[in-house]
Amino acid sequence: MSNRTPKALPRISRSIDDIRSSVYGWIESFQDTLAASGYLPRRLNLNKGIARGFIELVCWGLWQLYSLLERLLAQAVPRHATGEWLDVHADGVGLERRPALKSSGLVQFLRDSNYQGGNVRVPAGRIVRTLPDGTGAIYRYVTTADVVLPADSVQVAVPVESEEYGAATNASVGQICELVTPVPGISGVINESGWLTSEGADQETDEQLQERYDLEWRANNGVTKYAYKAWALRVPGVSSVSILDRHPRGQGTVDIVVRGAAIIPTEALLGKVRAAISPNTPINDDWLVKGPDPVSVPIVGALECVEVDPDLAKTTAELRLRSLFLDKSLYEDVQPLAIGQDVTLDLLTFVVMGVQGVKRVTWALTDVTVPKSGMAVLASLNLTAGMAEEA
Repeated sequence: MSNRTPKALPRISRSIDDIRSSVYGWIESFQDTLAASGYLPRRLNLNKGIARGFIELVCWGLWQLYSLLERLLAQAVPRHATGEWLDVHADGVGLERRPALKSSGLVQFLRDSNYQGGNVRVPAGRIVRTLPDGTGAIYRYVTTADVVLPADSVQVAVPVESEEYGAATNASVGQICELVTPVPGISGVINESGWLTSEGADQETDEQLQERYDLEWRANNGVTKYAYKAWALRVPGVSSVSILDRHPRGQGTVDIVVRGAAIIPTEALLGKVRAAISPNTPINDDWLVKGPDPVSVPIVGALECVEVDPDLAKTTAELRLRSLFLDKSLYEDVQPLAIGQDVTLDLLTFVVMGVQGVKRVTWALTDVTVPKSGMAVLASLNLTAGMAEEA
């Protein structure tokens, strides 16, 4: 979204005390006039009784009305709108909220070395799953086609689709390792590097849709970097886009670097982005859609803790560090790394020091520089934790 902070909306709501003060003040000032005109038999007792009850109901109703007006004002402004109201604004510029997607890919089914039956048929509908992740969640996948493992092969790639929607189903290498539905002749399963053929993705958030709404207006100024970004972000599964428009491959070139829900995008996703951009660009534009160049980051560190179980602190620190390399962070104060963002020791320290009880952290690595077209990818994470020595 634009770096400019949205202008605060004017306040039109009033507190219940303010409304009560105004209403009682008005009644008090007009009581004598109303009584003299015959509208009141006598002055009202505003401290108790039926009159007080009715006036309190009026005050409460006015407070509800002012509160409603404040909520309606926020929903009337696209940069403050949320939910279905934001969907209405987006529809006005031809946008729809990107839906959640299931992940799909190829999982390797491994031959049982003791099986003597020759070819092994892996039917559609068989279920595989991951081990529990750091949050205890397990993700299941269903085979979508019948595949035969030849007698002279030790493994075969079988297409699978996740049962659930969302980016969390984009399992990391080796995470899918349990065969739930037994298959005679198969000893196990594994997802290897590059197993994804289509990323799972979360439903587009309000913040993401607000960014695209803003870009849609900026894109009206011609084929600018905002236009390229707006076109690329229309594709479900695209998390973020970086436009390199300062001649990255020579004079007049533009690179569109796409980050997917699984961080490094699949070729299928890149193809969809190219298809979304191609009809909108002039024929002589030299543009290139690509995924970010992965930059491996091995993290090694030692935690010193006080008044906390070191193992618990280590587990929490690992989850927070891993959130840097995810599409969506598990913690509000930890933002996922962006395309071209360096991995500095200051950043790692900030993330770890957010764990209660961690007094000090020592790193066995240096700052990792990431090029503008690159993306930091977690290669390994090795933390140790112990109690800090008393001074």
